[in-house]
Amino acid sequence: MALISCFTGPEGLQGVLTCLRDTEGLTGILVVVGLLTGWLVVQYLAGARRERRAWESRPGMPVPPAHFGSAWHADVVHASANREYYQIMLAELEKAVTDAGYELTRDGSQRVTLPEADRQKISRRVFRARQLDMTPRVTEQMMKDSEDAAVNDGYAGRWLTVLIRGSESAGWYITKPQTTH
Repeated sequence: MALISCFTGPEGLQGVLTCLRDTEGLTGILVVVGLLTGWLVVQYLAGARRERRAWESRPGMPVPPAHFGSAWHADVVHASANREYYQIMLAELEKAVTDAGYELTRDGSQRVTLPEADRQKISRRVFRARQLDMTPRVTEQMMKDSEDAAVNDGYAGRWLTVLIRGSESAGWYITKPQTTH
């Protein structure tokens, strides 16, 4: 109760501090410092909120333009470029799978593993589509050499694996067509 009486007296701030020092020691001073700090934080946050609302509600105020090359801009370009890039490879994967006698299904229980000979044919086509997208003016001989190297060193097969696994995670599986008799 002695601590409360320090705040109700008419002596002013000096009297409050003297009362706190005499009655409660350091604990009272820490309470006052804590309360003062809390009050200052609340005032700061309220001021920042008022200022933010004032900026948001000023019609006619110009909005700063987005910076060319900003992180947001880079994310948008990256997503757009990769979307187109992968759509090209997935379209070629679908054609190559169909031409090899397979089909795509949404039923994971019908999933089949491609034999190595079919994997090489399909991976060659997917790699070719990728290379033509990245280097559209390469000569046919250079393309053939690149395809051979990619198939032989496993690079084309790795790309095929990436596309198949990604497609499977999206719910698309390679299967043999159902034969009806």
